[in-house]
Amino acid sequence: MGDLVDKVIQDLKPDTAQFKVLTYLAFRGTSQPSTISEEIGIAPGTVRPALRSLLEKGYIKQLSDGSYRSGVPFTDFVSALFASKR
Repeated sequence: MGDLVDKVIQDLKPDTAQFKVLTYLAFRGTSQPSTISEEIGIAPGTVRPALRSLLEKGYIKQLSDGSYRSGVPFTDFVSALFASKR
């Protein structure tokens, strides 16, 4: 799991929609695109491409009901973020 978290930290910049969506999913759990858009205040037309990109990179998974979930546990993600700031 550490390799995936390291890859995410190096790949995604904090000011991007991908980073915000992944952080939301890691923290909140499984969500529909419309819920993600409403909760983080990013337009659906920005959330959907971010989800596709994260899915292609293997950072998230899409479930059969159309919802998404993070492949990166929140605690690992946050720990790695703080470690990379030192």
